[in-house]
Amino acid sequence: MTQKILQSIIVKPIGSFCNLQCEYCFYLDKHHLYKGPPSTHRMTDETLEKLIRDIFACSNAPAFTWQGGEPTVMGLEFFQKVVAIQQLHAKGKSYSNALQTHGMLLNEAWANFLLRENFLVGISLDGPEHLHNRYRKDRQGKGTFQSVFKNAKMLLNKGVPVNILATVNNYSVKYPKEIYEFFVENGFFFIQFSPLVELDPQNSKKTAPYSINAQDYGRFLYQLFKCWVKDFDFDRLKQKTSIRFFDSLMQKYVGMTPDHCALHKECNDYLVIEHNGDLFSCDFLVSKETRIGNLHEMSLKDAFYSPAHIAFGKRKADYGTECQNCRWLSLCYGGCIKDRIRDPRDKGHNHFCESYKIFFKRADSRFKKFATLYKKYYQD
Repeated sequence: MTQKILQSIIVKPIGSFCNLQCEYCFYLDKHHLYKGPPSTHRMTDETLEKLIRDIFACSNAPAFTWQGGEPTVMGLEFFQKVVAIQQLHAKGKSYSNALQTHGMLLNEAWANFLLRENFLVGISLDGPEHLHNRYRKDRQGKGTFQSVFKNAKMLLNKGVPVNILATVNNYSVKYPKEIYEFFVENGFFFIQFSPLVELDPQNSKKTAPYSINAQDYGRFLYQLFKCWVKDFDFDRLKQKTSIRFFDSLMQKYVGMTPDHCALHKECNDYLVIEHNGDLFSCDFLVSKETRIGNLHEMSLKDAFYSPAHIAFGKRKADYGTECQNCRWLSLCYGGCIKDRIRDPRDKGHNHFCESYKIFFKRADSRFKKFATLYKKYYQD
């Protein structure tokens, strides 16, 4: 059997450190894994060069995603160094960079660099001001919408490719149509929605108040889907907006491998690299128990094919009897592992299972119609 090749890495050059204090951030407390103040958890030149050299050694077209914390805290000079080292080690191979950021520290110099070096930028923006500012605040407790929105529009105006990363929380879940129209009206046509379910930091027996329940999210998805379909250009078989979850489902319906790892049968498609070189299988599940090893003790290729990483991927297939008997199993394969463990009441089952059932039941016939049209269009 042919082994798959490592293509994608998520890099945390400043660990969990961020200059904001978003209430629902799941990564801020990861600094407890390391000694010293979070602001000192910075990737060294040695670690940076090792990870870039390693990924080019085992991939013909690596994809780098730079995350945090907040990666732009490292400064523009760090990322200029990144592309210089990439160019040194690429030796004719193609590669891509994506930057996931809250956008607060961006300026024209950043925009010019990101455009010139062909970075895809994911901006964390939850919707219009009253929705975004609900939980996305700075360290003084003030909403961040105005700065984030201004900088996101600046990137668009410069021609930088921008994806919106929108969390769906207990407040925003009520406004799918308003959120969709806000993004489209402002020229943001590539959007990824992430539903929130996290443990309450004050009480591990229940979920945090910003988490959403399955029924609300199911309704959110379907209302969003109706907006998406309404904007679909049937004559040219082209969608006006790209919503990652819907795009990935479309890939499923036409027989392709979906882009969204939450819909895969297994989920060990990438590696996460912390600031000091520690390696993990998923950035949602970073802990002492899930650490694979360290980049300075093993190569990325060895980490990718390690028993720990392979076993992690197979955990996704352990979705229980209820999923095995579900008519929608081949679409979601039990969803994301993290969504099975955040709410104790779920007892290991996907928190958003009912969401998917609500949505799939209502959207299935439309997706089948789309799939038929796509196949006919491309076969003809």
